Amino acid sequence: MNTLKLIAKTIFLIFTICLIIAYSISLVTKIEQPHFKNLNTKELILLGILLLGFIFINFKLFSPYFKNKK
Repeated sequence: MNTLKLIAKTIFLIFTICLIIAYSISLVTKIEQPHFKNLNTKELILLGILLLGFIFINFKLFSPYFKNKK
């Protein structure tokens, strides 16, 4: 069961990384060309907040694996 949880956590981490890459590309495009392909600023900000939440969840999920065990 622990292996299944670790696989699910890893898939969620990979999904978050893919979203961060896509968000970074669209953010750079939005900064360079503000009117390119109807990139709405409000939606871009909401996606950024959602990604921050995903990063926080990933940090909470993976932080026990990096703590020092005495």
